[in-house]
Amino acid sequence: MSVTNRRHRFRPYALSLALLCAAFYTTGRAEEQTTGQSADQQAQRLLASRCSVCHSTDLVQQQRLPRDRWEATVSKMVHWGAQLDKEEEALLTAYLANYFHPEAGPVVEWPTIPLSGEEPGSALKQAGIATRGATIYQQNCLPCHGEAGKGGMGPKLSRNPILTQADRFRETVVKGRGAMPPWGSVLQAQEIADLHAWLSTLPE
Repeated sequence: MSVTNRRHRFRPYALSLALLCAAFYTTGRAEEQTTGQSADQQAQRLLASRCSVCHSTDLVQQQRLPRDRWEATVSKMVHWGAQLDKEEEALLTAYLANYFHPEAGPVVEWPTIPLSGEEPGSALKQAGIATRGATIYQQNCLPCHGEAGKGGMGPKLSRNPILTQADRFRETVVKGRGAMPPWGSVLQAQEIADLHAWLSTLPE
């Protein structure tokens, strides 16, 4: 068989392989877009929801530690009660070691991660889904605001007047207020709308 004929016979297989690879790539991208959260976004969520319960974000931001020191620090926090499973612990350690290592230089503000081209917190005008908001609250807000929004380290949210002021609620979540850190680079716009919808259903 000539080289030319072998090439012609190979082309259908090469084309099939290329299409298969493209399909896997497209599926992976679709799954990534469905989750909507990169590893850095998930780590920022953990910092806001698990670490800022005891530490100000400024305290974390000022640190410049090598990876082994970050591993030891996060492990110590878990030993002292930080609510992180093994996967979350590894995710948070990798993020801190990447952005706050000894050669990182001064950080003026937290590294922000774009949220799929959306302006953080811009979608409260769209309908929120309360059932999803309940999960978001459990994962992010409960450590400070207590079970069912009844208050704790943070103020009571059930029947809080701020829930009747959607713009103010959105701004508070995105920019933070007082001891509450900003969540604009952590929660997507739809998540804030879902959270608002669920909080609005809570009884007194």
